[in-house]
Amino acid sequence: MSIIMRRIVNISFLVVLITMVSCRELPDYLVGSNTLARVGRNELSVAEVKQAIPTNLKGEDSVIFAKHYIDKWLVRQLKIEEADELFPTSINDIEKMVEDYRQTLLTSKVDQYYVDKLMNNELSDDDIANYYNTHKSDFTLDRTLVKGRILRFDGAYRQSKRLKEQMRKAATSPTDAKTFADVCEKNGFVLTDYRSEWISFSDFLANLPTILSQEYDPLLDKMDIQEMEANDTRYYFDFTSVCRKGNVAPLEYVSDNIRRILLTQRRSEIIKAHEEEIIKRATAEGHARNYHEERANIQE
Repeated sequence: MSIIMRRIVNISFLVVLITMVSCRELPDYLVGSNTLARVGRNELSVAEVKQAIPTNLKGEDSVIFAKHYIDKWLVRQLKIEEADELFPTSINDIEKMVEDYRQTLLTSKVDQYYVDKLMNNELSDDDIANYYNTHKSDFTLDRTLVKGRILRFDGAYRQSKRLKEQMRKAATSPTDAKTFADVCEKNGFVLTDYRSEWISFSDFLANLPTILSQEYDPLLDKMDIQEMEANDTRYYFDFTSVCRKGNVAPLEYVSDNIRRILLTQRRSEIIKAHEEEIIKRATAEGHARNYHEERANIQE
C-alpha cells in the first residue's frame, strides 16, 4: 500500500455537507463540531471553512465550494507529510526560504508605504529634457526611425498625377489636406499617416510591396513623394522625418522611457533615505549596532 493510501486510511473525515441554509453557513448538526477534517495532528476547523466560502456563494454552490476546499486541504496536508518523509534533509532549507520570502514581503511592504507617502509622480518637460541632454549616449538608436505617409489606391485610377499633387499640397495646407482626405474617402483609398509618431523603418516598409532581400535605405534620401506598384495597386509614400540607426534617438521617442527611469530613481532615493534614517535612529538609541563598521573605524 502506498504512503498516501496508508495515510488516507487513518484520516478522520467528519463532514457530510448538505445544502447550506444561507451564505457561509454549515448544516446545524455540524456547527457544533469544531473539526471537519484531520490528517495526523493537523485539523481543519469549521471556522476556517466558513471563512473561506465567498460571500456571493449560496445554497448548492457553497456546498460544492466547501467540499472542494476540504478535499484540497486533505491533499495538501498529505503531500506535506509525504515531503517530510521523502526529503527530510530539505526541511531546514525550505523553512529558510519561506522565512526569507516572508521577510522580503514585509520589507517590501515598508518600502511601498514610504513610497506611497512621499513619492511625487509629477515630472515636468524640463525634468525629462534635462535627463535626455545629459544622457544622450544612452539613447543611441539600434534601428532607423521615420515619420511619413503611405497612400494605397487602385492602380487603374486615372487621375493619379493629380492625386500625387494633392498629396504633396496636403502636407503644408490645412485646406488642401481636407480636399485630399475627401478624395481618399470618396474613392476608398487607404491613407496611413505616421507623421505624428516615430516608427521603425521596417514597420513603415511593411505597408509597402517590398522584398526582404532588397535594400531600401536609398529611399530615405528622398523626401519627396515616391511610388511603388504591385498587383494592380499603387502606393504613394513620403518621409517627413528620418533618424538613422546609430544616431541619438529623438526626445519624444524616448520620453516615456526617461519618465520611468526618473520615477524609479525617485523611488530608490526615498527607500535609501528611509533606510539611512532608521539605521541612524536605531544606532543612536542603542537598539542596533554595526560592530563591523565600528571595528573598521577604530582601525582607521
